Amino acid sequence: MSETQGAARGGRNANALPVVIVITLLVVISAGFLISFASYQAAQPDEVIEDPGSVNSIAEALAARGSAGSGQQLVVTYACTACHREGAANGIAPAFVGIAQRAASGMPGLSAAGYLYESIINPSAHIVPGYVNSMPQDYATRMPEDDLADILAYLLTADAR
Repeated sequence: MSETQGAARGGRNANALPVVIVITLLVVISAGFLISFASYQAAQPDEVIEDPGSVNSIAEALAARGSAGSGQQLVVTYACTACHREGAANGIAPAFVGIAQRAASGMPGLSAAGYLYESIINPSAHIVPGYVNSMPQDYATRMPEDDLADILAYLLTADAR
């Protein structure tokens, strides 16, 4: 075999390695995605709450210690206003205006604080008729308890907008 033929073969093999690596990575990533997607089970809308009293107690304690002023800033920080203020005009999500009054009758057995708390940490539990479930599903793990307390305190005021 001539040196030219050997160099050509070595060049071809050297070019094939990155392609094999990329294909292998794509297969592994795709398999991981499919496995996680197949195991995902979303909460069902209007699922039964085992103990509304404990939800109310937790939510009301959080709201009592929260700062409505900080909550007003946090709804912007968490981009809640994108759907509940600007998006409300387009029917994306219910507006914050009057939310405490609507939440008070949102689910039998839940107080306004309890309903809002459940709607934030488990948004699939209560889908307002006429809207789709577009809330981020990870606030229960992503949002610190103090932020949740402040947001609840704000949403329970007449100033929530």
